[in-house]
Amino acid sequence: MNTYGPPDAGRTDSGPRYGFRRFTAPVAVWSALGAILLAFEGYVLTSWVVDGGYRLANSGTAGGGGVERGIDVVLPLVSATGTLLLGVFFFQKCRARGRLDFDALLFVALLLASWQSPFLNWVHPVLTSNTNVLGAVGSWGPYMPGWQGKGPHQEAELPLVTLSVSLTALLATMGCSTVMRLIAARRPAIGRFPLLLAGFLVAVLFDATEPLITFIGVTVWTRAVPEVTLWSGHWYQFPLYQMLASGLFVGALSTLRLMRNADEETRVERGAGAFPPAVRPAMRLLAVLGATNAALFLYTGIHILVSLADGSPPTGLPAYFRPASF
Repeated sequence: MNTYGPPDAGRTDSGPRYGFRRFTAPVAVWSALGAILLAFEGYVLTSWVVDGGYRLANSGTAGGGGVERGIDVVLPLVSATGTLLLGVFFFQKCRARGRLDFDALLFVALLLASWQSPFLNWVHPVLTSNTNVLGAVGSWGPYMPGWQGKGPHQEAELPLVTLSVSLTALLATMGCSTVMRLIAARRPAIGRFPLLLAGFLVAVLFDATEPLITFIGVTVWTRAVPEVTLWSGHWYQFPLYQMLASGLFVGALSTLRLMRNADEETRVERGAGAFPPAVRPAMRLLAVLGATNAALFLYTGIHILVSLADGSPPTGLPAYFRPASF
């Protein structure tokens, strides 16, 4: 019989490790990856700030064109407020428990991993942003090594809106893993692969509402393969493989959340008990950050690969969307 959520309730990997074995524990490996990526993120963002890359060049075009553009102010404010409130909730929850739980670690990790946002446009402009949105800045993408898109000040990035993307990913992960746990409880004999497949399908369903977000016009898909794109050629076009990429991303995090041991440690946190108590929280956070970045690399990698194929740019896209589609 298989049990899930936590699936390893009777097992714990917190026993002592010594010497080299301690530094080959999952938490050591994943936290090292998280630390490297955090340092790289710091390098990119520091270069962006020092060079003044946050200044967005004026396109000479302004205005959203209608009363609905109030969303350009409301959405960023709601995103920032929601992030603050959720942060307070996790802080109070962890303080009451006297321990950082995985959801709090994932909350912080998703915020830190959002530095990957411009990575979608690494080769070709895949997602373009409305420069009229509150908090729009120049993208830090051009400061990533190997960047092949437009130079500094040309592409827009929406940090405040990205907060809502991180929160949505967190809530979808919590919801998807909960559904997986219910499925496993209802069907105890279910195999691991069918359960993971079910989790992926649930994650895809969670993303089924995303075309509605596209209609808002805050961000627009500017390079999409016509054969697998809804409303191809229109400004509100939506590539269906976005749901696949998002499903894999959320599904991976949901599986990680589901597979916890009796100490409520995910697989990337195993072995934290072998390290001094003072460094355990940081190591666990870095480990979750490393795993979150890896899952996000999978998501962005799919879009980068698909962008190498011929894409259909939308017609009639105003100049205040940057980068321009081509």
